[in-house]
Amino acid sequence: MAQLVGIAIALALTWLLARVIWLPFYFGIFFYLIAGLLVGAISFRVARSVRPLRTPRLVQGVVLMTLVAMGASVTWEYRNIAATVADPPRFARARQSLQASGRSVGPVQEEATQAFRTYLRNDYSPGGVLGYAQWAIDKGQVRLVVLDGFADEASIPHRGIAWLLRTTIAGVLFAAGLWSQYESLRSATATSNILAPGEEAEDA
Repeated sequence: MAQLVGIAIALALTWLLARVIWLPFYFGIFFYLIAGLLVGAISFRVARSVRPLRTPRLVQGVVLMTLVAMGASVTWEYRNIAATVADPPRFARARQSLQASGRSVGPVQEEATQAFRTYLRNDYSPGGVLGYAQWAIDKGQVRLVVLDGFADEASIPHRGIAWLLRTTIAGVLFAAGLWSQYESLRSATATSNILAPGEEAEDA
């Protein structure tokens, strides 16, 4: 039950994490640690009723939740990049051409998104999220053509080995946040460094 609660919360948070990860100087990576702490703290409340838990079981749970969270994060990232691949200032000439003829500029984004997905499917099989991950590590930039002739280049801020490293580090930080909340579940009783009223501290 605790894993299900944690996964549900993580899936919701990854929508936001996939956006803040692009913050300058890789600052967005550290939000994965905060997310891990938050997910771990909430799901801990469910899991504490079945303590103590063996270390291998806790490790298994942390790994599973981290893999699910990072998979969801990359999925949201891919969907966001595909949906915004033609955002201004890209394809300015294509938009100007449509506006000059009195037409909506909506087709620019639609065609660019479709062209991006087709490119991933053709060059980085099977396309989709897996193709996006391959592309991000390999190039992270692509030249797309819309409206039968208007071309522009789209790219992501983190690409190549930088994308792989920041994604891996983000996963490690998320797992570290989870573990810091779960590790006390190995004890049969709750531990605390707060003294009860009237209780005297013991000398070491």
